[in-house]
Amino acid sequence: MKKIAHKQGAKKWIKRLGLSILPLIIGGIWQNVMQEKESQLFPPPGKIIDVQSHDMHLYGTGTGKSTIVFIPGSGTPNAFSDFYYLQKELQPYARTVSYDRAGYGWSAKTTNPRTIDTVTEELHALLEKANEPGPYLLAAHSLGSLEALRFAQKYPDEVKGIVLLDGGSPEYYANDSEAKSYVLNRIMAGLRVTGLVRALGNVGILLPFSGENLRYPLLPVEMKELDAAMYYNHLGDASNLSFITHMNENAQAVVEGGYLHDIPLLILSSDGDQEWGEVQQQLLHWSNNSVQETIPASAHYIHWSHKEIVASKLVEMLRMVEKKSLGIPFDS
Repeated sequence: MKKIAHKQGAKKWIKRLGLSILPLIIGGIWQNVMQEKESQLFPPPGKIIDVQSHDMHLYGTGTGKSTIVFIPGSGTPNAFSDFYYLQKELQPYARTVSYDRAGYGWSAKTTNPRTIDTVTEELHALLEKANEPGPYLLAAHSLGSLEALRFAQKYPDEVKGIVLLDGGSPEYYANDSEAKSYVLNRIMAGLRVTGLVRALGNVGILLPFSGENLRYPLLPVEMKELDAAMYYNHLGDASNLSFITHMNENAQAVVEGGYLHDIPLLILSSDGDQEWGEVQQQLLHWSNNSVQETIPASAHYIHWSHKEIVASKLVEMLRMVEKKSLGIPFDS
């Protein structure tokens, strides 16, 4: 009798397991089908350029005396939709450029290690091949701050200023937990490959990962479908793992590269906790010509939670760097 009861219990357990796994299998198939369909529905809006053995996507618009290069944060699914508002608003004031890192948006995956020098050199080569001449105003979000600072270290004559959009300091990223970032990436990947994040999105639940809950509602109707597809198909992409696992050494390389002397630096910060406030103060020391401003009640994707303010600050920064070229101090 005990053996029969044990067998019946095992069968029930297997049945329950099968019933719990089946939706994930169906979701995974749905995800694969939709990903293939969406890759055909949304062709790249910009240029596809071969850079160091892989294709990269760059989108440029607007005209003006300066060129703003928007550097996305770590894991941002698609730079075109993430910087859509800022690039549109700044068209009358400047040439603006956004690009997708390897494996994201319309850029191809690569086996090249995501060291800070590699990604910085790729960006430099991309801008050259796209005929987007400097000097540039770099506008970097989140972990993209490392890339902006390193670019200025390696190519100081090609940078007229930097704006950090809730970026972290190299000192902070040199000690931040790579394991924590790795685990979060894998959780997001699990939600993506099983179709769960797509299913949640279809019932109106947008997770705060990568700022989708802020960005999607504020995009125009014609952009929403594209943005959602990028979110569903690139959330937690494995292409970001190499950069995450190099985060501490990348940050240390920037620390060792030294400060930026008098390159103008504008630090726009979210209204976070005390620790994040201290990180923002650390950034002030990265230039002799720096200004830091905290935007009240803002989120990490500050360029969406307070998009109008950020756009106006970028216009102000453009005017400041153009004054600097005439010998007028940055903070005057």
